[in-house]
Amino acid sequence: MFQSWTKKEAGKFILCFILFFVLVLLTELPGYLSPLYWALHPVCAAFLAAGPVTCVLSMKRGFGSAAALPLLWFIVMKLMGELGMPLMWIGALVMIVVAEVVHMALGCDNLRSIRVSAVLAALTTSTIIWPLYFQTKEFVTRAADEMNQTYASALSSYGKPVMFILMIVLSVIAATVSERIAERIMKIEK
Repeated sequence: MFQSWTKKEAGKFILCFILFFVLVLLTELPGYLSPLYWALHPVCAAFLAAGPVTCVLSMKRGFGSAAALPLLWFIVMKLMGELGMPLMWIGALVMIVVAEVVHMALGCDNLRSIRVSAVLAALTTSTIIWPLYFQTKEFVTRAADEMNQTYASALSSYGKPVMFILMIVLSVIAATVSERIAERIMKIEK
């Protein structure tokens, strides 16, 4: 059932979104320095995104709390033109839905639900790089339009499924650690 928000809760939510968006964006900026960093930047993004998501999940433990921040991130990124390849935006929408379904299936009041759905929601930001691993040629062609050809060629060497698996595993670990840190800071129980 819908519960109205107090001004303090609304302010906290806005702060969480700003932190989520800015911190994830900051992890993307150094990507121009190294193709390896760009291929694995979702690990840093997941670590920084999981904290604000955990905060929102603990604040209002009902429907939509797992999807709220990643969905707003998705909308802003789409409006900015940053999710130009279908795999990026379809992947993001799938991850948002999966995070919310898991949150509801495990029970919104359950701490385990927060722990799992926060990690899944934090992984939504990784979808911006998924085409590197599954549509390498097109992704590298688009990257060459924005960066130099040498960088794009080096980037293509990381576009392998094994790198995708490594990125996902490291991102899950990073998001889990971040969620537990946020859980302790906010003293979330039950």
